[in-house]
Amino acid sequence: METIKKTNLSEAVARRLLTLISKGELEAGDKLPSESQLCAMLGVSRTAVREGIKALAGMNILTVCPGRGTFVNKDRNIMVKDEAINIALDRETVNAIYEVRSVLDAGVTKHATLKATEEDISALRNAVNKIEKCLESNPIDFQLAAEGDEEFHSALCKAAHNALLENIARPVINHVALRIRRQMVNSFDTVSRAVEGHREILQGVERRDVKMAVKAAEKHLKIAFDSIYKNEKDLFP
Repeated sequence: METIKKTNLSEAVARRLLTLISKGELEAGDKLPSESQLCAMLGVSRTAVREGIKALAGMNILTVCPGRGTFVNKDRNIMVKDEAINIALDRETVNAIYEVRSVLDAGVTKHATLKATEEDISALRNAVNKIEKCLESNPIDFQLAAEGDEEFHSALCKAAHNALLENIARPVINHVALRIRRQMVNSFDTVSRAVEGHREILQGVERRDVKMAVKAAEKHLKIAFDSIYKNEKDLFP
């Protein structure tokens, strides 16, 4: 492995490991070198290695087994393929996802606002609470933030009570490559803005105010993608 010379070292660690997986140098089921070995190989600190691994574990690409080590996920349905890595680093595809998301998010949010049950709203509240909780830890628990974000959007899709719409929207909203990229650019600022965006959408749903909820969803989506584009020099080679 070549040593890493990046400003954001945890992102660079995650990207390097993704590259090794895509090239087949690390295959499904393989055990990663030890933490100290990775530090020496990549020329980074233990913190950078831990955070990089944590980001990929949050995406189900790696599995951390306490006492045994870290392994590349064996699940073929979750395992990252070459094309997934390429998508994760291709701006044109991200632009396309944004356009599709802008249509789907508006539709999902509209119908969720009109049809959400108290159980649905409770699920949305729990997801927002989970993301808020991650901001209380030091360092920030980005894996918890990712889980809360996914749970929020999954709950919103379910609240639309349209199986066809949900089946179409959820794979796009939970696009694994896009989630990898968002995980890479996470910071206190991006997570806190995500909390605010989710809270505004929730308020619209609670008030049965379609205009308010859809506007909040559009604003939240734009902010999320702006954070990705802002880091394009690191993410788009």
